[in-house]
Amino acid sequence: MKIPSIAQPKNEDDRARWREQSLRRRLLTGSHIDDVRNEIESMFSKEIAVDLEINPDLSRNPFLLIWQQLNVAYVEPPEVLTADPDADLASIVTPKLWAQQQQTSLYTLAMGECLVRLDLRHWLGDTEVSYRVVTPDVVLLDSKIGQPDMVGKVTEYRARHGGVMTREVWDIRDINNPVFRIEKQEKGEWIDSTNEFSPELVGQYPYRDTSGAPILPYILYHNRVGSQLFNWTQGSEISAGALRLAALFTHWGDGFTNAAYPQRYIIDLESPGGHTKTLGGQAVDVVSVDRKSILKFKSQGPGGGSLGQFNASMDPLASIEALKVYEQGLAVYAGLNPSDLAVTQSAQSGYAIVVSREGQRRTQKLIEPSLRIADQELLSTAAKLSNFYLQTDLPESPREYSIMYRALMPTPLELDTLAKSLEARLNLGVISQLDAMRELYPEIESDEQAITRLLRIRELEAMLATGDDTTNE
Repeated sequence: MKIPSIAQPKNEDDRARWREQSLRRRLLTGSHIDDVRNEIESMFSKEIAVDLEINPDLSRNPFLLIWQQLNVAYVEPPEVLTADPDADLASIVTPKLWAQQQQTSLYTLAMGECLVRLDLRHWLGDTEVSYRVVTPDVVLLDSKIGQPDMVGKVTEYRARHGGVMTREVWDIRDINNPVFRIEKQEKGEWIDSTNEFSPELVGQYPYRDTSGAPILPYILYHNRVGSQLFNWTQGSEISAGALRLAALFTHWGDGFTNAAYPQRYIIDLESPGGHTKTLGGQAVDVVSVDRKSILKFKSQGPGGGSLGQFNASMDPLASIEALKVYEQGLAVYAGLNPSDLAVTQSAQSGYAIVVSREGQRRTQKLIEPSLRIADQELLSTAAKLSNFYLQTDLPESPREYSIMYRALMPTPLELDTLAKSLEARLNLGVISQLDAMRELYPEIESDEQAITRLLRIRELEAMLATGDDTTNE
């Protein structure tokens, strides 16, 4: 979504954050063609840039490629447990939730932060909580007093019916006087227009819990646990490098077409054909030829003219290999080690960056703590809404929700190697079955969970053995 310049933040830090995070969103959604054109204009002289920017090459996008490969936390839906095994979580763990969280995770990894908006429109008869992904480049956040990492106020810019730009203001910093309103601009001023867009909510705060306290329906996700609301500068090297790479590949494509063969020249000769083409305000004589063309030249001097050629000014293969090296270097800024990259030269791949499964698992483990904090807060907030408006009885403390993220499944080769290693160490007596269980299933987070699983396996084996004996009798 493009925010009109008149609605841009007044604070320079927020404007800088919006610019960077908006660029990252465009890179993730493939809408960065104008950014590439601007990069081309900044890299090349005007007469060269004007030709290149006609058709920029958007086929190489390492920013999207890197973060897509690292976005594996919600590939398999996580398991949610509470102290009450019979708790009915249907009103808060909806069928769309974990599928939608894949997008939340992608934006969180790539943009540094992302928000999820919760809604339970009780005034319209909703029977479950709904969730909406909100990118950070359309929001302004203020922290709670004395809590710099806790959101107390959210201002979200939204385009509503008819393309009208509005902003929603939610403020619970003063819990005794919470604020909700929808504003739109008129004559350069933001005015309260709640009555126009949500007349049923005029004069009231929409969401409260069973104690009457106001609920802020936004959960902020971070790619790393920190003490501030935003960490938007981290990873800016990848977004800048992705634009530079697109500009360089555009130049490579032009060179492949126009400069990968010897440059011919003539002295004291004139071709009767051709036409004049204007590039960057300058006139250039051009003769269009192909392999079937027969060119005629006329001597302009008494001694006759001459034809010659320079060597090709570009080696396409050498140039593209250099660009691949540049592309691989960008992966370092995503927190990847060289060993995390499965560099391939096969034509089937076509990419310089292929993240190994071990690199994906390591990145998943790094982001899991921050995702867990946000997911627990998400389910806790959803439970408060559900309990008050749907009369359910769900746990309201974030710590009462245990979330187990499923590790990326190993390949058959990895599984075979790991099984042999575990078997050898078990036979040597250097690890226990508990250790082997936790190594085989990385999603198990405690010895208690591993013991429960081992006991369950033995219980099932005993039941099967008893069944076999009964059958034999």
